[in-house]
Order: sequence, then structure tokens, then C-alpha cells
Amino acid sequence: MIIFLSELQKEHLNLLHQYPTQVLIDFCKLSLDYLSNGINAKKYNVAAEKLNITVSDVQNLILALIYLIVEGSKHNLSESDFKSSLAIAGFSDEKQLVLARLHTAKKPELSQALYLLQQKDATYQDFSWRFEIQVASRNHMEQIKPMITMNFVIMTPKNFGQFKGDNRDNRVNKTNGACSSPIHVSSTIEDAKAASHCQNIISHVMLQCDLPNLLHLANKLDQALKESKSQHVRKVQRTL
Repeated sequence: MIIFLSELQKEHLNLLHQYPTQVLIDFCKLSLDYLSNGINAKKYNVAAEKLNITVSDVQNLILALIYLIVEGSKHNLSESDFKSSLAIAGFSDEKQLVLARLHTAKKPELSQALYLLQQKDATYQDFSWRFEIQVASRNHMEQIKPMITMNFVIMTPKNFGQFKGDNRDNRVNKTNGACSSPIHVSSTIEDAKAASHCQNIISHVMLQCDLPNLLHLANKLDQALKESKSQHVRKVQRTL
């Protein structure tokens, strides 16, 4: 797979072709600082004065570099595919090597951040259960009817960037609606990690069943677990 850049992005990156490799290394450092801490106007002013360009040009160049790194991580590009994308963008072999090293170094962290930003599926958090026995009823004075009550704690992440004032009613067995706010890729990695911890919807799903149904449920889950370890499922996971 190849990363295709817009004409405007190519125009921003063309500035790097006019300068030595050390300038690219400096911009890689600025890009890393942007991903970790956000915009740093002071550093951008210094870079603009050194290269005799505008601060806007510096910011656009950093965003274009970040787009390359993020897209490479998003699509899990190999080093050869990433270098091919850089070659199409006009980078020399030496500068391709610098950017490829940056991509390789930040790929795990960026992949994790992208996963946190785009995560939609509910995840298991906790489980508690209570064993109950009904020993009598109005119709049957002597009986033994065991029941198991289970409480599944499920965490559903909100879309990143959803406003904090959004209060939802998390009642049992009700599906929470998804937020339609867009995902901002320009947000920092730390913001994405923070969002995974503080912007979650906790739901409690109560389930009560008798012993035969509990055994049937346990058998089905055990069967699903064994199937998940099969070679066919592993091939599908690798493909995805």
C-alpha cells in the first residue's frame, strides 16, 4: 500500500527538499514534540527565523510529516512500502531512511493511540455473582431451586472529543447511543490515552439463570474459546 498525498501536502513537504538532512531531523523532533505536547509556538518561531520562512509554513510542514507517520501506522505499512511512499513524495534515499526510522520508532505508540481514538466496542471490566436458593413458595412449601445472579460490568468508550457535559442514563440492559463528533487526529497522544481512561460509559448487565442454563452457557463459551485458537480464526485475525 502507498500513502497518497494531496497537492497541498506535497507543496508543504517540498520545503524539506531545499534543505539538508539535518533540517529534516530537526522537523522530526518538532513533530514528535507536537504529538506528545501539542503546538509549541516558541519553537515554531525559532525554526521559522532560522529558515527564513513563515510560522504558518513551519506548522503546515509539521502537520504534513505527522500525516505521513500517522497514515503509515494506521495502515501498518512495512518499511519498504513506507519508503516507496516517501520516494513518490520526492524524498532522497538519505531522507527516506530518517523518516523510516521515525516511523518504526513511533509506530507502536501511534497504533495504540489510534486504537484508543477509534475504539467503539464494549469491553469487559468486572464480574460478580451471587448464588441463591429458593427453598419454598406459596404453592410448594418444600423445594430447592438454585439460581445464579450475575453482574457483568461493561465499559463502552465515548468518541474522543465528546464534550464533558454529556450525561447519559446508564440503566441496565439499555444500549448507549454513539456520539457523532469527529475524531481529531491532530490531538496529542497523551490526550488519546487520557480519553481512554476518563471518557467511558460504564454499564451493568444483570443476568439470572438456573444451573442447566449456566452449564450450557459455560460450554458454549468454552467452545468459542477453543475455536478462537484455531488456525482458521488466526488467519482471519492476521488478515484484519
